[in-house]
Amino acid sequence: MSPRVHRCAVVLACAMLALPAAPAAAQQPPPAPPTPAPTTPYTPPSGSGLPAVPPVPPIPTIGAGRSLSVTDAVALALQQNYTIQQAALTVALDRASLAQAMAGFWPTVQFKASYTDQTQAPANAVPIQGTFLIGGAPVPFNATIALPSSQFPQYAGSLSLTYPLYTGNALQDQVEIARQKVISDQAAFAAQAATIVLQTRQAYYNVEAAQAQVAAAQRAVDASRENVRVTQAQVNVGTQPEFSLLQAQTQLASAQQTLSQQKANAVQAQYNLAILLNLPQSTIVTPATPLGLPAPPPDLNALVQTGLQQRPELQQARANIAGAQAAIDLAKAGLRPNISVSGGPFIQTSNLSNAPVDWTGAIALTLTIFDGGLTKAKVQAAQTQLQQAQVSERQTEQSIESQVRTAYLNLQQAAEQLASAEAGLVSSREQLRIANVRFQAGVGTQLDVVNAIQAVASADSSVITAEYNYNLALAQIDQATGTPVQVPRP
Repeated sequence: MSPRVHRCAVVLACAMLALPAAPAAAQQPPPAPPTPAPTTPYTPPSGSGLPAVPPVPPIPTIGAGRSLSVTDAVALALQQNYTIQQAALTVALDRASLAQAMAGFWPTVQFKASYTDQTQAPANAVPIQGTFLIGGAPVPFNATIALPSSQFPQYAGSLSLTYPLYTGNALQDQVEIARQKVISDQAAFAAQAATIVLQTRQAYYNVEAAQAQVAAAQRAVDASRENVRVTQAQVNVGTQPEFSLLQAQTQLASAQQTLSQQKANAVQAQYNLAILLNLPQSTIVTPATPLGLPAPPPDLNALVQTGLQQRPELQQARANIAGAQAAIDLAKAGLRPNISVSGGPFIQTSNLSNAPVDWTGAIALTLTIFDGGLTKAKVQAAQTQLQQAQVSERQTEQSIESQVRTAYLNLQQAAEQLASAEAGLVSSREQLRIANVRFQAGVGTQLDVVNAIQAVASADSSVITAEYNYNLALAQIDQATGTPVQVPRP
């Protein structure tokens, strides 16, 4: 083998090693590179007019961290996410309000006691009469002295029971409104949980995709660095001009900038996932569930019907309608009679040793004859709220169907883009191989190699993005159809 052919074979082998794996293996994320060590600050050549870059310690991006599967991440989010906790507390408040409304069906028992210390005036006063000498002249006077009063304490006590016999159905309506409010907010809690599941899956997949983009950018840097090395060797032996080396170095700088941006994206993806899981934002999560390509659901119309049956938002809308219907009846109770009964023992004495017990009882009827149209206005307002709830239900149905269809369309588009991206990756790899061979043989240019490296990097990134979009579309379908998720009871 001639030295020139041998050199071409070595360069070709290095170029192929720097390329990503085949499309079939693209479903498995590449191993994460370790966190880079601090780099030596770049010092521009003298006379360039550019400032020296100060050294900035790198932020850990990917590597060894807390290993979590997507199921573990979802479970952790449902347990610790602040939004879920707020929704659970709302349901707890509704249950307390329901208990308060149901308390109206029970009788009210009250005990009252008092002690009074009063003064009784004496039956007779003692008169005093006499005279004073004023200036030698007698002046008569009359006075009355009251004897010390006697104390007569008074004791009083009562035990009363009050029970509403009839409230115009107001109590029943209040309980029904409170019950439907609990059902509505429980459905809202389930809907919020489904949203958190979708957001967690999206953030988890985003971490995986960001790490895969870092690995792809690293492969592009490695290929560009190898290209610089080969070009430098050819310039040294005089087979290539200096301009070819400058092209290769420019390509390497561009690839390194892309790698730096992808590393920053990976850090931001880690931050976003940590916030959803309510973990310290410095936590590094190592995904244990790789991006795959599960089979899609085959029937779109069946998915739409499933969403209209299972989505908690529809349960919430229907609970709001039932609560609005009860509110209409509650408003009508303003002109209905109210009947209550009360009674119990009563004691009032000044001598506890001889305390007679009296019994009292009463039945009260209250009927509003005229309220200036207040009840009529309340009924009209409640009827309008019912109409709003009914419109909201129809709007929710429309929105659910749109979400299901859009998610399925996204899935179809992601699948088509993935097929196209994989075909482009295979083609770009072959183009890079041919460009390297032609360049080594002296019939190609360095620009052809640079363009081929850029094409491989772009196609590699497109495959990763399409895989991410495919998995995200499946997660959106699960959320749009109301796929049940195991959530902690609020």
